[in-house]
Amino acid sequence: MKTTNILVTLTMVARAMVALAMVALAMVASATGASGADWGTLKGRLVVDGSVPEPAAVNVNKDTEFCGQHTLVDETVDIGENGGLTNALIYLYTARGKTVPVHPDLESASDTVVLDNKGCRFEPHVLLVRTGQPFEIHNSDPGIGHNTNAAMLNNPTFNEIVSNDSPIKKTFAKAEVVPVVVSCNVHTWMKAYMLVRDNPYMAFTGADGSFEIKNIPAGANEFIFWHESSGNLKNVKLGAAGKTDRKGRAKLKIPAGETLDLGEVKLAPAALGL
Repeated sequence: MKTTNILVTLTMVARAMVALAMVALAMVASATGASGADWGTLKGRLVVDGSVPEPAAVNVNKDTEFCGQHTLVDETVDIGENGGLTNALIYLYTARGKTVPVHPDLESASDTVVLDNKGCRFEPHVLLVRTGQPFEIHNSDPGIGHNTNAAMLNNPTFNEIVSNDSPIKKTFAKAEVVPVVVSCNVHTWMKAYMLVRDNPYMAFTGADGSFEIKNIPAGANEFIFWHESSGNLKNVKLGAAGKTDRKGRAKLKIPAGETLDLGEVKLAPAALGL
């Protein structure tokens, strides 16, 4: 009889341990993003709905012999294919001190991001950098002196000369809450924007205004829509998904294992300060 009681007790203990283990595994899965079905995609296309003036030519007043060979225009508002708005930024908003689970395929950020001084302009005009990711600034303009002035907020600001044979090399320890303005003090028309985040959930619109962010944690997320012409894009209708608020943020539900397609997101020229 005593043996039976002992066996029953041991069985109950074993079941309790299994139950605790399952709870622990569930908690870990919840904290880390769980299974592959718990990730989704956000995509869309930003277009300008209305007439936009042609970009103004740049006043080339420095190194005119070299820089004047290039067709340089104001890149603030660049309209691409079929009215697509290029270089708009869309990125995941995280509250101060908060982190977000990162998909295993996106954990590494070891590839080097390059900002080039080429043809007396920055290439690319907008770039994405993650914390800890190698970042280099090059100068591909032979015999032309450039400097790079980055107005960082959470990382040390830098303003350095970049030569043809020795790129500037940086890594950033902290995320920036807003895109950073990068300029050249030598050629005052040169400007670019750099978004530094501690997660990979960011994108900028391409030549046709489209963007896509993959492997986002499924569920309710908040995104910021931003463009250099006006900053945060306020009160922009995102179809059935709602609209951005006065801070340019939108709460969107990312479907597990699927894509939330915002479709064609139309912006009036006035939204871009035009």
